[in-house]
Amino acid sequence: MIPALYGLVCLIWGSTWLAIKIGLEGVPPFLGAGLRFSLAAAILWGLVFFSGLSPRLTPRGRRAALTAGVLGFGICYSLVYWAETKVASGLVAVLCAVAPLITALLTAFVSRTETLTRRKAAGIVTGIAGVIILFWPQGGVASADGLGLLAAFVSSVGAAGNLVAQSLWSKKDDARVLNAWSMTLGAALILGLSLVFERGAAVTWTPANVGAIFYLALLGTVVAFLSYYKLIHALPATQVSMITLIFPVVAILLGWVVLGETLNANAGIGIALIMGGVGLALIKARR
Repeated sequence: MIPALYGLVCLIWGSTWLAIKIGLEGVPPFLGAGLRFSLAAAILWGLVFFSGLSPRLTPRGRRAALTAGVLGFGICYSLVYWAETKVASGLVAVLCAVAPLITALLTAFVSRTETLTRRKAAGIVTGIAGVIILFWPQGGVASADGLGLLAAFVSSVGAAGNLVAQSLWSKKDDARVLNAWSMTLGAALILGLSLVFERGAAVTWTPANVGAIFYLALLGTVVAFLSYYKLIHALPATQVSMITLIFPVVAILLGWVVLGETLNANAGIGIALIMGGVGLALIKARR
């Protein structure tokens, strides 16, 4: 069950890079992200209502929902969406790939819930190197927008912090209720940013961007995050964070299989390093 959920989250989030790009064609970034999480929150509240669940959260659950709503959804996703309008999505993936390392450091030295072994550290660094080789732009970062790079990196740090917080506080509450609250809060914050910074911005609705927003809301958010929380409750935070390294590989392979994109030598080397690093970090050493 857990391996299947792990693979499902990697598959879904591997497809969201393209969906975000399509969803932002003609739609400002904060508005697009806000609509995504508004739709997802509405779906989750429907699930809560029809399942007869109580909307109340435990004290730890309220802390988890507040952290996820403000940091995980409100801040991190705002930064990711905005960064994708400034920086190539591949470079965003490179900067987001540092999340497992940050998570490992936080769980080892802040929450003290895990041990940062040499094997785990070597695997994470190897995986990050693979993502860099896989997505590093030919022009390097010199021509990229500096604020866009900073936004992507801060988002990665925030996502790692949110993951550690959820692994500590969210385990006693139903994931549907917790995510309904956190996504409602996140959507409100992001739409507030849209109201302040995107007022008067031109919006062009097309079947493509509307379909992308619905796909991101239903599969990329509701299905993926409910599965993600099951993983958080079943696995150490660092193991869950390794998804960040795997789903860029899925994105590349989907482009190859579905769109007929070619894989160059760098892609092969990058994928090999990522999968080797993930295996090194996740497989426990034999005694």
